[in-house]
Amino acid sequence: MSANSLTADQCIHINARGRRCRMLVAPDHDSLCPQHLRGAVASQPDDAALADELLNSTGDLASVGEVNAFLGNVVKLRARRLIDRKDAVAFGYLSQLLLCTLHGMEKLSDEERDAQALDEVNEDIRKMRASFLANYAARQAAKASQKSQKNPSTQTRDSSVPAPKPAPSSTPASTEPAAPKPPRDYFSICT
Repeated sequence: MSANSLTADQCIHINARGRRCRMLVAPDHDSLCPQHLRGAVASQPDDAALADELLNSTGDLASVGEVNAFLGNVVKLRARRLIDRKDAVAFGYLSQLLLCTLHGMEKLSDEERDAQALDEVNEDIRKMRASFLANYAARQAAKASQKSQKNPSTQTRDSSVPAPKPAPSSTPASTEPAAPKPPRDYFSICT
């Protein structure tokens, strides 16, 4: 019988030798006979179980390790022929896109962490400066207080009373000329 002689109501299953099944399709299915329909239903895994196995150990796919685990799961499921080749290729492509965006996300995250650390350092500097200024002001106030205690306020003198004259020196005046004083600045040396 040639391929043209097969009717539309025959099973479309092709066996390992490349031959098509000649049985009639099942009444509740449009392309497989009852025998091949039972085999197809038995070989199909539960969608929820397949998704659980695909997403096992992948977290939220936010790191390179999680994307790698996802790709490993895709390869395992494809090797057991539980997912279609086209689906595996699509998952591989999506994984590649995820990996490309992860670098940008990590860079953005690093920049945010750096900005936060810089803000914390600036806040610490502000606190240290405020503490230093407060301590400096307290020390200056303490010095001023001590200075005012050592030098009591001078009483105002009556302008009609003459100021006391200094007492004469008890050392005899020397007849030798005074020793020259060293110059105080560069200009004094030059002149």
